[in-house]
Amino acid sequence: MKYWIFSAFVLVCIHVNAQNELEKLPINSQANEQNPILSPDGQTLYFVRQNHAENEGKSRDSGDIWSSQKQADGSWSEPKNERALNNQFFNSIVGFAEGGNKVYLVGHYLDNDKKPMTQGVSYARKEGGSWSKPKALKIPYFYTKSEHLSASLHSSGQIMVLTLQSYDTKGAEDLYVLFRQGDGSWSEPKNLGSDINTPYQEMTPYLAPDGKTLFFASNGYEGFGSRDIFMSVRLGEGWNKWSNPKNLGARVNTEGTELYYYLPTESEYAYLSSTQNSDGLGDLNRVRVIPEEVEMLEEVADIPEIPEEDVTIEDEPEEVATTEVATSEAEEEEDTNLVEFRGQVMNQKTGEIINAEIILTSLKNDFSLNQSSSVDDDGFFTVNLVAEQDYEVSVEADGFIRKKDKILLSQKAPIDNSDIIVRNFSLSPIEVGTTVNLENVLFDRGTSEMLSGSSETLDEVVEFLNENPNVVIEVSGHTDNRGRPDLNLILSQERAEAVKRYLVEQGIKSERIQEKGYGGTKPIASNAIEEERQKNRRVEFTILEK
Repeated sequence: MKYWIFSAFVLVCIHVNAQNELEKLPINSQANEQNPILSPDGQTLYFVRQNHAENEGKSRDSGDIWSSQKQADGSWSEPKNERALNNQFFNSIVGFAEGGNKVYLVGHYLDNDKKPMTQGVSYARKEGGSWSKPKALKIPYFYTKSEHLSASLHSSGQIMVLTLQSYDTKGAEDLYVLFRQGDGSWSEPKNLGSDINTPYQEMTPYLAPDGKTLFFASNGYEGFGSRDIFMSVRLGEGWNKWSNPKNLGARVNTEGTELYYYLPTESEYAYLSSTQNSDGLGDLNRVRVIPEEVEMLEEVADIPEIPEEDVTIEDEPEEVATTEVATSEAEEEEDTNLVEFRGQVMNQKTGEIINAEIILTSLKNDFSLNQSSSVDDDGFFTVNLVAEQDYEVSVEADGFIRKKDKILLSQKAPIDNSDIIVRNFSLSPIEVGTTVNLENVLFDRGTSEMLSGSSETLDEVVEFLNENPNVVIEVSGHTDNRGRPDLNLILSQERAEAVKRYLVEQGIKSERIQEKGYGGTKPIASNAIEEERQKNRRVEFTILEK
């Protein structure tokens, strides 16, 4: 198969003062449209439509895959929902392989539309003109703590670039690469390095057919708006040396947010999503590719070199600390299914591996389990769990704030002994200045009334303060930047006071807790789109004394 190679030199010759040339596609709606991608034959345009009434989850659905067919006159047909590829949660296309008969998808899919407990990538095949039920793609050591997941499959079907916020990110979301191996498995994600990634957000990657030119969106470089599209060229044969990222300029980027830049092979247009002058939050746009900016130099017969990596279990540390599950009647049956639970524990501040203990407790009264597992010198732990059971996980280490989580296997699709759950943990050190985001402390919209379920997280704060009687904290409330700043300040103060009031009611001395509302003055993400504004609406505590 032949692929076009793009001229990096000509690509960077962008006229910064050029007039914006984005052209809205006529298939946009009042909903948010993003991630345009063409089928390999160029006849079907797939995209994501968010919070639309005709999505699988109706207007609450965070994203369904839709498609539009190219007509004889070059126009696009009325979009339709690709039901077979959607559930009630976020769905998006990563790319196509096998001549368009295999599709890779963002997200995991469970039977009966249950909410997936893990993030990742799935795939489906075309069978008899219809798509099969998507299956989860096993990616070793896949981990992200960001709700955003975007990815690009190279035209060879052998390389994938993902957006992750993992244990070795430079700050917020980073770009990672993984490779399909000779046996059909995929390697673990590798960070593309600091030539590309910044302490801010790098996302929505697209790797051009030459395997060297990478397009992505970022708010970590100087740009025109919230996020701009940038381009960088891979230097040498490795994947961590890149040219200085170049802004694509005013022809593409605006004062709004540009995401999902996609440049199909042999197309006169590039496609992307932009919030500038949009019908809704974001619209699909195209921009003409002209010879002065992109020149196809030559055809190349070989796909980019694929590093061969051993991703089998033997490649992991030889002495992984493993604790067998306590004996129960269910386990004594020969057909009992076990699921392997493994991961690493890191210092959230430094990214260094730390020694920790993993304590698991059964959440079901009719199943006995109370066990612990230590990690090895590389920070790996491995535990075998009985399928269809639910567990509470407590991750503990001296000098660090305990972190709790749940593994709800009863809500997963049927599991066999080959299933693996990978979950890495980052623990915050108990030191002055450490800030902890109380992600599950939520409030009724526009009020300081906490929603049910918030007490579980706050009870963990009470437990922490009781175990560390000298610690003094500040509880801080934060909002996004919408609305009147003075009212946002008042609301954030009232929410901080509500959290303090709860902690005091549980026996914590009032003088150990300061409370302060900051309104929208301390954002941790952009306020341009809703998924980012959600991150700014938060309650935190910061250690003032220890």
